[in-house]
Parts: sequence; structure tokens; C-alpha cells
Amino acid sequence: MIRMWVVVQTAMSLGAGEQVFLTGGADELGRWAPDAVPMTRMEDDRWEAALMLRDASPVEFKITRGTWATEETDAEGRIPANRRLEPRDGGRVEIRVAGWKDARAERTGPQITGDYEVLPQVHSAFLEHDRDVIVWLPPGYAERPSRRYPVLYMHDGRQVFDPGTSTWGKDWQVDELAQEMILSGELEPFIVVAADCTDARRDEYAPSRKGDAYLRFLLQELKPMVDGRWRTDPGRSCIAGSSMGGLISFYAAWRHPDVFEGAACLSPAFVERYGTESFRMVEADREHLPDLKLFLSCGGAAGLEAELLGGTLQMADLLKSVGFPDDRMTVRIESWAEHNEEAWARMTPHWLRFLFGSPQLPEADPGMERTE
Repeated sequence: MIRMWVVVQTAMSLGAGEQVFLTGGADELGRWAPDAVPMTRMEDDRWEAALMLRDASPVEFKITRGTWATEETDAEGRIPANRRLEPRDGGRVEIRVAGWKDARAERTGPQITGDYEVLPQVHSAFLEHDRDVIVWLPPGYAERPSRRYPVLYMHDGRQVFDPGTSTWGKDWQVDELAQEMILSGELEPFIVVAADCTDARRDEYAPSRKGDAYLRFLLQELKPMVDGRWRTDPGRSCIAGSSMGGLISFYAAWRHPDVFEGAACLSPAFVERYGTESFRMVEADREHLPDLKLFLSCGGAAGLEAELLGGTLQMADLLKSVGFPDDRMTVRIESWAEHNEEAWARMTPHWLRFLFGSPQLPEADPGMERTE
């Protein structure tokens, strides 16, 4: 028998209850049964399986999530040709899956509420990969030419506004919820800058890996670009993200309270392999705590979300023990919530209100404003 390892890296993490499978043209691969060989979840976006093959004959195979309606696709939604496995004892094959057949049955144009601009393939001297950045403008931006706005920086930009680019067709709904809450007077108007993730997401969002380089991109390259092109209030910024994005949001705000006045950290990855740096950082600063607003949230559904709950509660307890002010922190735990965009979208109004829901002064009629 020939023993081989197959490793699958998915472009985006799979939610609780999701499973990745191998299937192929050999008995050991189920003779094309779509759920033949279940893979083991190693991380939120990494799966492994050990195969025992009878001989060294090449075999064709595919990757699914259990049905032919959920088989692998490329980044454009096309079904690729069968993959080919060349068996060799002790061998290891690593595969990247860009998308799934059911993620978007029909691609349409952008589905973003309100006014926005796309900065395509923004380059960084500090990071390996370029990335798209979406800049969303609040209602009334064009009509108030003398007003300046706070800015919310977000990660995983494809997940923030548009269900057409987000995982499983579910986005965070930041655009429509922010617009509705701003127009109702519940939130002050603000700009959102959503930088997309790349193949290096796990490293870029990890403080112990490339997190500091990613922050240099945000602070030294992207923020000056945004402040130079739009009417921002350069002294008022917040930051938000989920999972690894929640981890780097906490790290960014704590390290740079001169830039970020608040952070929303949803399902933050305060786990041993990524988050220990954040705990050490808070412990070291107990005598000089930063002036921040912190929103921490997590779900309790089985799977990855349940794994992250312990770290979220541990961080909340640590913050309380070092004397972080209760009125500057919100911890929200939803036992039903899973590790996916649908759950995070339900949380969006709560953290938006926490960061931008301060009472507003009456505004002058825009017709009375004038540009200096």
C-alpha cells in the first residue's frame, strides 16, 4: 500500500458543520461518490486527509463539500478539469481551492448600497501581494463639501459590502445598515475603507507573523492615501474585522491608540497559535492602558466558533483584571452564532452603534455651508 497526504487550503474559512471531501476514479477514492473521503479540519481554512492507495497508478480526483452541487471551482466560478494524483509513498500534495460551485450560481454586477469607489490592486512596499480596496462614502458626503468624516478600516474587503463577492453569497451588510442608521440619525456619518485579503491572509493578520508589516501598510501607505483623496478627519479612525481580522483589529488598536479610537473584534482568533502576543501585550501595559473603545463578540455554535469562545472570554477577563474601564468595553456573546458572515452581519448594528452611535449635534443646512 502507498500512503500519501493530501492538504487542501480554502480561499475563505468554512463555517461550523462544513466538511471537505475527496473523490476520484479509484476504489480508495469512492469511484466518484462526492462524499467518499472526508478530510480533517486542521485550521479554519486548512484540511488534511491520509490516503492508502493500492498501487502507483495515477488517479484522477476532485474536491467537494459533499455533493456535486458543492464541488470546487476556480476564482471565476468555473469547474476545473479533474486533478491528477501521482501516488508515491510518503508523498504530500497541497492544493488551493479558490471557490465552490454553490457560492454564487450566477455572477452579477456589484451589489453595494450607496456611493463607493474601488482602488484596484493597491501596492505595498511592506507586503508581498497587491489588493483591491473599497472606499464607501456616507449619505450626504457630496452635499456637504466642508464636512470631514471619521474612517472605519476593515479587513477581508470582499466580505464587507457585496454578497456577490462574499462567501456563500452572504456579506456583513455594512453598507446598507450604515446607510440606514446614518439617515435615521442613529449613527454619525463615517467613511468605510475595506481592504481585501490575499493568499497571505493568515500571516498578514497574525501579530506574531506579518501583522506588523500589514499595519505598516495600513498606517503608512493606505491611510495617507485615503486622507489625501477624501475628506476624512485624520485624527478619528476605528478598525474592525472577524476571526483573524478580529485579532489584528485588536492588536492594531491597542498598539496604535493614537490612530484608532476604537475596534470591533468579532470571533477574534485569541488562540495559542496566533493570539498569545495579544495577551502578553495587555499584561505589559496594565500600568498605562490605552484610551480605546473595544467591542468583543463571539458565538458558541459547535466547531470553530466554540473553539474561539474561550479565548474571547479569557481576553475579556484579562481586560477587566488590568482595570480596563467597563464603559469603554462591550462583550457580546451569542450562543447560537456560527463562524460565518451571516452571523457577523447580525452583529453589525451592535458594533456600529458602539463605535459611531454618540449623540449628534444639529447640522446646518447644506445650502448654508461653504468651502474655504
